[in-house]
Amino acid sequence: MVRTAAIVLSVLLVGQAAYGQKKPAAMKGYQLFTWQEKGHWHYSLLPGTNRERTYDEITASATVIVGTSAFESELKRLPKGSEVFWQSDAPPKMKRPASGEAISIKHPSRKRIERIKALCAKLGITVTLV
Repeated sequence: MVRTAAIVLSVLLVGQAAYGQKKPAAMKGYQLFTWQEKGHWHYSLLPGTNRERTYDEITASATVIVGTSAFESELKRLPKGSEVFWQSDAPPKMKRPASGEAISIKHPSRKRIERIKALCAKLGITVTLV
């Protein structure tokens, strides 16, 4: 019983230490998709890939960050030297859901873009608007 408790405590301590640490570097950079929904900006930051992203990948609740402040916190977890490719539109062949309202992927205002780019410059992250 004591041994089990010690193992559980060790796992919790390791997990707590890992929380908030930097993300691993993405070989092909990161793809950023943004859209506005119900007055809030949504951000989906995904590791780069050679294939086109699906609607489900971009909008999966595990990858979507709501709000610019929360997104800026996520940017701080990227390794210095990372590249972010900020998509202005959905991939051309991306199938949208048959039911429900589809999101409209787009860049936010120039002011919001400049704020995020300034933070990235401070963090050593390159941002390219695509």
